Amino acid sequence: MTPEIIAVALIAGLAGGAVAAVVLGSVQAWMARGKGGRVDYAMRHGPPPTVTRWASASAGVGPFDRFNESGKRILALAQDEAIRQNHNYIGTEHLLAALVRDGDTVAARALASMGIELTKVRKAIEFIIGRGDQTTSPSEITLSPRTKKVIELAIDESRRLGHSHVGAEHVLLGVIREGEGMASGVIESLGVSLPMLRMRVIQLLGESGVQPPPTRTAPPQRQVHGAGPFNRFTARSKRLLALAQDEAIRMGHAYIGPEHLLLGLARLADLPQADVSMKRIFDALGLALEQLRTELGKVIPASGQPTMPAEITLSPETKEVLQFVNESTGDKHVEPEHFLLAIVRDEQSFAAQLLTRLGVTPERVRAVVGL
Repeated sequence: MTPEIIAVALIAGLAGGAVAAVVLGSVQAWMARGKGGRVDYAMRHGPPPTVTRWASASAGVGPFDRFNESGKRILALAQDEAIRQNHNYIGTEHLLAALVRDGDTVAARALASMGIELTKVRKAIEFIIGRGDQTTSPSEITLSPRTKKVIELAIDESRRLGHSHVGAEHVLLGVIREGEGMASGVIESLGVSLPMLRMRVIQLLGESGVQPPPTRTAPPQRQVHGAGPFNRFTARSKRLLALAQDEAIRMGHAYIGPEHLLLGLARLADLPQADVSMKRIFDALGLALEQLRTELGKVIPASGQPTMPAEITLSPETKEVLQFVNESTGDKHVEPEHFLLAIVRDEQSFAAQLLTRLGVTPERVRAVVGL
């Protein structure tokens, strides 16, 4: 999986063993953790000196010269979010937290209208990446390559709108258009598609009297980076893992098993913006999310106790599923369909037997998936 997205960190934080070592290696290649306590620097002192340095390093020609107060405030708040987590870089995830946090801007209103809240974003960041072990000073913080790309795209979004400034709304459009950073993964894990959020931003810009950008822009192409096995996970697979974790938390389980992966697949088919392929498969199999939840609850009931994300581990069976998926797909992209086939490959597994109880045999699953 690409390092910036939610499911990679999920696996890296939970898997253990050789699989986790591979993922952690790819994560550590791009992420350097800083040190120690939480500092609300930007709120107490205004834009930190590092942000000022970025914004004024090339007076008159630098990329930050076009940033208005709103745009500069996003950078300051993003740095503050990084400091809160003891990170010594600003990633797209910190930009997202800053965009949600920055009050009554078009960007903040668009995010809030889609149910994306600061608490949810912060919890996702802390769970996905974890806190650093030592405090980070503003002078140590740098921009990640993806954040630099987002800034370039934000400037281009401003240009396309005919604006002379770059504000919070352009930064959010840049995050959406970049489409591969951890911010995108967090947005999608909260059930919001990037095209849907972009449309909402454009709608709010239109309501504020701003001319919307051209609509013929090609959608961002998701690319595979690096050579690690999880780099091949598509956005759909990353979203699946986040939904599986959510199902485990919902049931109060302290682990993610293949049965939670199965529920995550059903969630993909059941979302308001349903995954087209998963919906086709589950419709053909005659399976529904609530049906699976009910049947699972008969065998493994909810614990009745809340489960914190940090408490969750991957079951040995799920680790085997992940290993099989990586090995069986070779150098191809890993899609949710591969997870479904991996879940039913062992006909004696609990998840496969759960499907059989509902009249869905592994043979039928393989026939419907058709890979």
